[in-house]
Amino acid sequence: MKKTILRPLALLLSAAMLFTACSKNTSSSDNAQAPSGESKGYKLKISYNGSLCEAPTQMADTLGFFAAEGLDYEMVRVDAAQMAEAVGSGKVDAGFGLLGKFMQPIVENGLDMKITAGIHTGCTRILVPQDSDIKTVADLKGKVVGTTGLGAAAPTIITRRALLHAGLDGTETTKDVEFKVFGGAELAQALENGAVDAIANSDPQAAIAQKEYNLRALVDTATTDDFKDEYCCISFVTGKTAQEHPEEAAKFTRAVLKAAQWVENHKDETAQLQIAKNWIAGEPESNAEVLKTYSYKPDINGGITALEATIPDLQTLKLISSEKSAKDIISEITYKPEGVTNDDFAGEIVPPNDPKEILGQ
Repeated sequence: MKKTILRPLALLLSAAMLFTACSKNTSSSDNAQAPSGESKGYKLKISYNGSLCEAPTQMADTLGFFAAEGLDYEMVRVDAAQMAEAVGSGKVDAGFGLLGKFMQPIVENGLDMKITAGIHTGCTRILVPQDSDIKTVADLKGKVVGTTGLGAAAPTIITRRALLHAGLDGTETTKDVEFKVFGGAELAQALENGAVDAIANSDPQAAIAQKEYNLRALVDTATTDDFKDEYCCISFVTGKTAQEHPEEAAKFTRAVLKAAQWVENHKDETAQLQIAKNWIAGEPESNAEVLKTYSYKPDINGGITALEATIPDLQTLKLISSEKSAKDIISEITYKPEGVTNDDFAGEIVPPNDPKEILGQ
């Protein structure tokens, strides 16, 4: 009784703390003073959802990278599941998110989103019990996989791609594997109770479940050869922003890239700042432990390289149309802000705002 009630409860609470952020409504006026010469009359609306891996966007605000670029901006809270609607309605102009979940809305539905850079790799896992007879992805044939959603859900897309790479049918009509949908915090319990044979989820819930339930990673996109060099999360601006406000698109992208590099080099401080500035809840030590499973190696070309790997798989799986070539799709849905290069964040990054002062150290 203790095992089946207390452990799922602990998992649920831990995941909730990591995903939930306090109410926040910040703008450039809350942080470092913007340099003179900034464009007037346009305020860039930057999305955030309070998730752990969103640290570069959070730190770009907290540490003054946005303000130092001269951006007039505001941070707009958007639930991750509602990002496509927020972009489509003009609620946000720029942001950060999982590449996989955006592909169908962009390619199939014409969502006005342009990918500007790759931010980090990793963050999705397919997990099984330690004593499971499932040793490889091919062993999933005939099994039941629990996931957080069908369609554009990122963990499901990774699972379908992994099945494809293993020679199985990963399409939406597959009979090789059955998918069952659960809430993210319920997946580990479903696995423990035998309702499913494996689970697919994104971090931090996946990382928490693996540790809490002593699970084995069948696929970890941070380390598995097929995915470890592929960017899972990207920065984006809307097509309208790229066309009408290219300077702001460049400033936003450059700031996020600099912040991402700083996060990679300072994950313990990042975890402390996330809590100190109410981006997320939880404990700095445990949050930092999960942050350290991500590889923040920002690259202005990272979105393109991720798409080069992703698009052919999605077309083979019939998740997006094959009418256009991968090259043509990439040309349509990516945007390289003028003047932004990887040299902008080479070496040690010194943030405009001193982290130690913010933390009172």
